[in-house]
Amino acid sequence: MMTEVRRVQKFGRSTLMISLPSSWVKSVGLSPGDTVGIEVLEDGTLRLAPLSMMKKKAERVLKIKVGHASSETLLTRAIYAGYLLGMDTIVIESTGGVLSEEQLKIIRNTVVNLIGAEIIENTPNKITMQVLIDASKYSAATIISRMGNLVRFMIQHIETAILEGKGYLLKEVTELEKEVDRLHALTVRQLLLSQVNRSLGKYLGIKPSLATEYRGVVRAFEEASDALSEAAEILMKGGNDVLKKLRDRDDMLKECLDTLLLIVDRTDRSLKTMDPYLVNEVINLIKEYYGHVSKYNEMVFKRLGLDKSYLSIREFIDRLNEVSREMETIAETAFDIAIEKTGELLDISKTYV
Repeated sequence: MMTEVRRVQKFGRSTLMISLPSSWVKSVGLSPGDTVGIEVLEDGTLRLAPLSMMKKKAERVLKIKVGHASSETLLTRAIYAGYLLGMDTIVIESTGGVLSEEQLKIIRNTVVNLIGAEIIENTPNKITMQVLIDASKYSAATIISRMGNLVRFMIQHIETAILEGKGYLLKEVTELEKEVDRLHALTVRQLLLSQVNRSLGKYLGIKPSLATEYRGVVRAFEEASDALSEAAEILMKGGNDVLKKLRDRDDMLKECLDTLLLIVDRTDRSLKTMDPYLVNEVINLIKEYYGHVSKYNEMVFKRLGLDKSYLSIREFIDRLNEVSREMETIAETAFDIAIEKTGELLDISKTYV
């Protein structure tokens, strides 16, 4: 298509104006007095269209056909995939006449775990699920920060459950993990939508070109929350005996958990500031954490030997190490994003302590 060149003219004291191509005006049916929408795109160009056209959005629908022998796991994955890919409506219909009791249960449980999803039609053989969510209302950067906060809360619950003997708080850890899963799904949906609609990036608080990196970040937070939930389950299975033995040297355990909390906090801050020095500090802190955990593990082994409680404690420690590894993944990604944002010059000349 040939580019038309038009001169910008001054109108009044401070307004600049440009005329619209007559062929385009006719093709879109624009008349004097009509309202025009203007979007500023990421590269600085403008997208202009009659407001009526901008409001029209083709609904994206995913239809899932199921039979009585259909895999339950596959059904769950298909619904999740539709949600993540930005489908507006997901229709699940039985080819065998009536949805089974288990299929109905799976669909309802899945919908509950997806933010903005609701069932709008429910017949014996078909369920229609609609995602009633305005993508521009949810900043991906804010949601990611919320995920970091939830991971921090999970660690605090575990620490309090052990050091103060409040075992019931471990159940809260598993509930918090469910919320992280919900936010993970929403963020992935937002990031994928930003690649379809690049102007959405300004609402999400990230550049669409960095969507892949941020998807790795939310995945790491989700994996960290899974590890903490597993850690809580290990302690619940171990019962009061394991909690008591963990408290025998609570000073060392507290040092480990406090360091892990600091790692999560600084990882979250590094994502907000994109300061390469802060990211580097997080990575160094993680190395320090591994040293603390190694010493704690040796101390517990010397005291308990290979008894049942030690094996549970060792499993618990392994899950905490998984959390630190996920934080390291986020920190390394944040460093890459920081370099990308600096452009062609990265100033690391200041003294690092």
